[in-house]
Amino acid sequence: MGAETDYDEVKDELKFLSTSGVRVKILISLNNENLATDQLKDKFGYRTSTILPVLAELKSKNLIDQDNRDYKLTSLGKFYSLLLINNIKMLKMLRDHETFWLNHEVQKIPEPFLSSIGSLNNSQIMDDTSANPFETHEKFVGMLEGCRVVRGVSPILYPDYPDTFKCLIGSKADVRLLVTIEVFELMRVKYGGVLQDVLNEPNFSLRTTREGIRTAFTVTDKFLSLGLYRTDGKYDFSTDLVSEDAAAIEWGTALFEYYWNQSTDVTLQE
Repeated sequence: MGAETDYDEVKDELKFLSTSGVRVKILISLNNENLATDQLKDKFGYRTSTILPVLAELKSKNLIDQDNRDYKLTSLGKFYSLLLINNIKMLKMLRDHETFWLNHEVQKIPEPFLSSIGSLNNSQIMDDTSANPFETHEKFVGMLEGCRVVRGVSPILYPDYPDTFKCLIGSKADVRLLVTIEVFELMRVKYGGVLQDVLNEPNFSLRTTREGIRTAFTVTDKFLSLGLYRTDGKYDFSTDLVSEDAAAIEWGTALFEYYWNQSTDVTLQE
């Protein structure tokens, strides 16, 4: 049974959630704490005559319950509240960065991570300028300074990547990199000496994948930087989506582990 068919079964619930801003705000607010009627009224500036009927509706749907004067989410209400929060974060992130997402491929990002893309809500776009076509990359390299944990996935290779990551490894940062077979072969041919220097370091691991990865991203203990291919099929070297938010770092770390667990350790003898 597909989502199209499922829609017919839940369309009333979707309508109930989406047609009242008061319902939405109450459900979201109660996710954080229990609140009395007066607190809800003061928080949103609504009249009591507006709030009370909505509270009654939510109680009739078994989404909230009352504990003395305070209202709280039921177990069912908790799910509805989280659903609203996640969807609002996703929609806001897509609205804020509409051009970025519209002009880049996302189809190769695993679907569970697309579904939670709202985790990147607190992010910004880093662009090159006409005066400096390398600004995005230079800023990225600068952001790596001082990072103690670095995880990277890349289907592309900048000429300064080997020395940049050699410095990070030398500074005792915990570095794990995953590259495509094509990138590894290029590294072995052009930067074999650097690889020889770092492959046996205890704080460095390198793996390859034959999967058709279409995103280059780095997640550290301080930030996530995400780069994508444009819809014309070429990698966009000029634009990254960057976030220092904990939710974005958690999202990037989980995506890295997803790819890492499907990859293979490498040696220079391969």
